[in-house]
Amino acid sequence: MGSTDERKPVVYIVDDEDANIFILQATLKPMGYKIRAFRSGMEVLEFLDRGEDPPDIVLLDIMMPGMDGFDVCQQIRSDARWSRLPIIMVTGLDDVEHRVKGLGLGADDYVTKPFHPLEARARVKSLLRIKFLGDELQQKNLLLADEKLHLEELVRERTKEMEDITIGVVAALEKANAFSDQDTGNHILRVAGYSELLAVKMGMPRDFSIKIRRFASLHDVGKVGIPDDLLKKPGPLTAEEFEQMKQHTVMGYELLTLARSDDMARNIALCHHEKFNGRGYPNGWAGDQIPSEARIVALADVFDALTTKRCYKSAYPLEEARNIITSEKGRHFDPAVADALLDNWDSVLGIRDRYIEPSPPPQGS
Repeated sequence: MGSTDERKPVVYIVDDEDANIFILQATLKPMGYKIRAFRSGMEVLEFLDRGEDPPDIVLLDIMMPGMDGFDVCQQIRSDARWSRLPIIMVTGLDDVEHRVKGLGLGADDYVTKPFHPLEARARVKSLLRIKFLGDELQQKNLLLADEKLHLEELVRERTKEMEDITIGVVAALEKANAFSDQDTGNHILRVAGYSELLAVKMGMPRDFSIKIRRFASLHDVGKVGIPDDLLKKPGPLTAEEFEQMKQHTVMGYELLTLARSDDMARNIALCHHEKFNGRGYPNGWAGDQIPSEARIVALADVFDALTTKRCYKSAYPLEEARNIITSEKGRHFDPAVADALLDNWDSVLGIRDRYIEPSPPPQGS
């Protein structure tokens, strides 16, 4: 309905006597209200039904021929559109019985004839104030309840904006550092796909599953700070080199913190090399100390490492990779995450096949 600052409050006067209408109009005119007068209950009900110039308050005479004020009040209250419309009964009947009856039918207040103009104005003003406060509260409640169009939509837009900023920063850093090569070109796509699948199969909330697909791709972003010759070194790393490589988890966390990324992205970058038994890095966390998103990405990352060729190793046969994951349940991997992968083996392989690295062209082609 809006507020009094946006438009004049609309007051309906319903009375079969012209003199009474004139008195009420004269009483309320100084308040700046827009006033409509009706001379019967049927007339006002027909006008209300059309929905034109809806009222903010109704002053309703009781003693009218045909349909009295009680009947009109009851009819107004039976229409959901007017359930909160203030109704003041205006009457010369001052007995308790009639007051109780009117209030029981939905009236909000009484003005007894003859009335003092200041009293009538005060009662109308008070009910209008309550009505407009209720309108404002209703509008705010609608905004809060309308998940798709209002507050949560604004939150999603802001979240998406921050995610886009994060991913844009990361993409630029990856390109500048020549992080991607022919062995890892589709690695992040596969890890993202595996992570989303595992989250869904584990019954994670929809938003969690959507976010983990987006942020799983950032798990190794900290490698932009690792020398390229170390990243692409064929064969195993020395103990000193491995300690240096471990720092990519901390560097990834710090990078995403500077980029004001989502907590999930930072957790994945920092913790995707933690192990369920506490023997991982960088913090040696175990079990539920490790964020659930990191436990999922940890297995997705290892599965991809096992089943694809890297510069330092060949791909493991699928059955051997499956046996390794089975044997590491409860040690390297969260058992629930491992079971989700093993129980959905064909779906996992479907993602692997979709993003398989292209074979190098034949020599001389």
